[in-house]
Amino acid sequence: MAKQKPLCGIHRLLFISMIVIPAIPLLISAAIGFYSFAGESRRFAVSSIRQAAVDRTMLIDEFLHERRSDLESFLALLPEDALSGPRAQEEVEAWLRTGGQVFQDMGLIDPQGRHAAYSGPFGLSGKNYSGADWYKETLENGYYISDVFLGYRKVPHFVVAVARRMHGQVWMLRATINPTVFGNMVNAPGIGSTGEAYILNRDGVFQTNRRSGGILLEHDDYPYPAQAENLISFTGADDGEDYLFASARLNDGKWRLVVRQQKEEAFHAVVMAGYTVIFVLLCGGAVIVILALVVSRRLSETLHGQAEAVSKLEGQLLQAARLAELGEMAAGFAHEINNPLQIMKTDLALLDLTLKDVTDECSNREACDELKEIADQFQIQIGRCAAITREILRFGRQDAPQVQDVDLTDFLPKVGAMVENKAQVNGIGVTCEVAPDIPHVLADPGQLQQVMINLLNNAIHAVVDRHGAKGGRIDVNAHADDRGNAVITVADNGCGINQESLSKIFMPFFTTKAPGQGTGLGLSVCHSIIDSLGGELTVASTKGEGTTFTVRIPGKSA
Repeated sequence: MAKQKPLCGIHRLLFISMIVIPAIPLLISAAIGFYSFAGESRRFAVSSIRQAAVDRTMLIDEFLHERRSDLESFLALLPEDALSGPRAQEEVEAWLRTGGQVFQDMGLIDPQGRHAAYSGPFGLSGKNYSGADWYKETLENGYYISDVFLGYRKVPHFVVAVARRMHGQVWMLRATINPTVFGNMVNAPGIGSTGEAYILNRDGVFQTNRRSGGILLEHDDYPYPAQAENLISFTGADDGEDYLFASARLNDGKWRLVVRQQKEEAFHAVVMAGYTVIFVLLCGGAVIVILALVVSRRLSETLHGQAEAVSKLEGQLLQAARLAELGEMAAGFAHEINNPLQIMKTDLALLDLTLKDVTDECSNREACDELKEIADQFQIQIGRCAAITREILRFGRQDAPQVQDVDLTDFLPKVGAMVENKAQVNGIGVTCEVAPDIPHVLADPGQLQQVMINLLNNAIHAVVDRHGAKGGRIDVNAHADDRGNAVITVADNGCGINQESLSKIFMPFFTTKAPGQGTGLGLSVCHSIIDSLGGELTVASTKGEGTTFTVRIPGKSA
């Protein structure tokens, strides 16, 4: 028994050693793993909220830019003989309907600052805005996006205004943005249950409601740091809660978009990692080695997942930077991309109107069918935009065209349907007659669609320039000639082209449109596409009467 004491001591020492020796590397590895994971998680949380601010800023800036473009387009299409009276009122009402749910009201302002025509629920006809700040800013800059204010209606709102000079006098078109639509876009989900986004002006006044408190035109007393850069991030406490903030400039620097999330939620992964480590250490002992292996594996997997998420986020940021560079390179492609986008905008307006009929009940089968047709049209146009974008992303690396058998009796009516809604909005009648005996052709459907869409859109612009929103015609005819070629004509009763311009119509960068409304590449690209198919593209036109483009493509068996 006397010898058992040393043995017991050795056993005790071994037992302690078996606990202490594995515990030391376990503690070290757990500490290193936790701090590494905590650091990565914090960086990921900051990157996530910064990216949320960037994405939302781009979305809002694009929304405001589109609304300004809508108003400029409306005002540019307004005939000079429709500046007052019932005609002006009809135009403004039509524009407001075209804008769908985005615009709350709209008004045409005469050179004296009074409402020449107004459509909306607030009874502002005849109001004089010549002394308003937004009116003066619009006179000076040509456009203006205001802060939220009360105005005559005594209700918080903000306006977008654009100006056009006619006969030496400035006319303006002003529209109020629907605050519900704008607020829902700013406060869209995607940043956790405690995350929220809101807009402040330079004086710290709310331009949108904040979910956690803060209403329109109320001053936010939180001491935000100066917006020294386009995007900043910081932490702080507000009403007893700790927040992670990201702030970005908006609206040419007049607004600040703030995205914030409670730190407890933003760093939830860090807290959970701490609890996990403590639990593992408390459950050590006899199974300490097994637990160490399990924890190491879990920490490794978690770190790996977070590293992949950060790497993916960095890839998205690099791709965004690359897309920004591509945007500067894409000026020459703007005309081609604009064609399907304009169709999509027109269909979107029709979709909004159709949704009003469908959402209440789905018994209106005709409306449901029309909704499906418009949705299908969106898919076609989005696909075409993606194809054009891929051409830009290739940086000059061109793939061979996907030449295939094209049945024009099926193809041409579908192309005509793409612009039919846009034509109807502008009061243009479109017909498409295809002879049943027309031969099939070998072509890339995407390129051939690009040619036809370009010709039809040019015809729409010409018809609107001459007839406005009533009396326009576009006729598409297709037949076979005596040589077995497929002949497609696109004829309009638009403003026509003079003989001097007619000789240069297919030259790159030549355009008959006003500055800023065309690149001069559309018809040049169309000519190149048809020429690559072994065909020819010709034009005949009489100034003031109309234009006819003729596409001749060899038939498949020719």
